[in-house]
Amino acid sequence: MPAPTVTKAAIQRAIEATKAAGLTPSAVTVSKDGTVRVETVTEKAVDTAKPSAQVLQPKKWAKR
Repeated sequence: MPAPTVTKAAIQRAIEATKAAGLTPSAVTVSKDGTVRVETVTEKAVDTAKPSAQVLQPKKWAKR
């Protein structure tokens, strides 16, 4: 069975989808099995640490 052919339109759709997701494409790789992979520039961190809403301090004794 021959390897699947990748069309210019398939590559173009992958690049446009990357741009639509708000990412900047930097390289396109096409593998032997027809997979199109778009690498992106990391301009900012995708996952950022959120500040803790809980203040770390000792527990208070219950009031009677």
